[in-house]
Amino acid sequence: MRYINIFLVACQRALVTLAICFLGVYSAQSMAASKPQQQDTDATTADNGIQLPWALEQALLHNISLQAYPYSLRASEALSLQAGITPNPELSVNVENILGTGDMQGVDNAEITLALSQLIELGDKRQRRIDYASANQRQELSQYEMLRLEVLAQTTERYYQLLRLQALQQWIERRIQLEHKSLQAIQTRAKAGAVIQADVSKMQLRLSRSKVIKQRIAGDFNVAKQRLAAMWSSDVQFSMANDELNSLHILPTAASVLNAIETAPQYLQLLSVERMLIAKRRMEESKASADITVGVGLKSYDGFDDGALMVNFSMPLQFSNPNEGNILAAKAEEDKANEQQRLARDQLRLTLLELHQSMVNNAKQVQQLKVQVLPLATQLLSHTQTAYQTGQANVLQLADAQSELFSIERELIEAKTAVYLELLAIERITGQSMTVANTNIKPVVAMENK
Repeated sequence: MRYINIFLVACQRALVTLAICFLGVYSAQSMAASKPQQQDTDATTADNGIQLPWALEQALLHNISLQAYPYSLRASEALSLQAGITPNPELSVNVENILGTGDMQGVDNAEITLALSQLIELGDKRQRRIDYASANQRQELSQYEMLRLEVLAQTTERYYQLLRLQALQQWIERRIQLEHKSLQAIQTRAKAGAVIQADVSKMQLRLSRSKVIKQRIAGDFNVAKQRLAAMWSSDVQFSMANDELNSLHILPTAASVLNAIETAPQYLQLLSVERMLIAKRRMEESKASADITVGVGLKSYDGFDDGALMVNFSMPLQFSNPNEGNILAAKAEEDKANEQQRLARDQLRLTLLELHQSMVNNAKQVQQLKVQVLPLATQLLSHTQTAYQTGQANVLQLADAQSELFSIERELIEAKTAVYLELLAIERITGQSMTVANTNIKPVVAMENK
């Protein structure tokens, strides 16, 4: 397992970078019915539509959460520089036997010592400090990569919600058109005395309620656009998303999802923390070694008439480990990180299995609604409309058939959205495009086990 961890840590940046690319590219390709667009990068007019890759690019460039990273990077680089600084030599001047009484009056009997000393660090302290600072710097980078992936995932999620609301707008428009057409037919029959006025009022009520729903969806759509534009700290400068919610025909298997645990950013983050804590423990252990101070200088006697060379050496006597408590604390933190790795791995496994099963269930529901249920609802409405025209069905039966159709269409939209969001949740946890991992890229664990 240790060799796998080392390999994973080495591949961390590459894997997260791949995840960022695949997250946008695959999501855009999955929407097979997407409309082509020629759009300026600035999206300066309200008539422009956007696509997911453009939204991800803007989020990476302008998201406020990512703007502070260059400052944090410079700070960590400065701390790495500080860790490598060695102690400076020390110059000391000592004057004795001056301004006394009797024979010691004045400065004739002065003794002056001029010494240059240097602290020599033992126990490889400097290198341990550098290792710890470098581990902290890599930890800072790992946190940034997790934040960047989170920004991309959140942008994608908000884009999917925008697509959902666009689909609902089209859905409510179809409903209003059908109900308006039905209302006209009922009004014509009412004028001819074939139906009662209550039938007209019934359809008018349904049409009014549909218009209220349309207004609410339009409001939610505007809010969704604002939430999406907020990911790159901008006002809304686009009118819509140039994609559609289509069924995903290629889904990851449970085995490929579980294999991706080894590359999950959260798991890699814990490995990075473990590496940092190991470096910290080694730094604390190096502090247990006593340092020595050596010096050389000149000492003058009898008012500068005589002089001698002086050599100085000092070292603390360590009858006990002066850093034992810090070493034990660092070791405890290291053990805690190991335990968190184990618990996180188990929790990730359960979460991924739950998301995968839910995604599969929703994908099956999409298929059943499209292939079996929706055609039956369409057929029911057609037969009911024919029966109503011939007087064999009443307006309640017609309204019920319409409700069945539109209810199923909405269920289909919600089920498609759920599949997209659950696949996104899996990719957010694993840090990679699961569809690509399922077909082209071999999981890291599988390569390690060969």
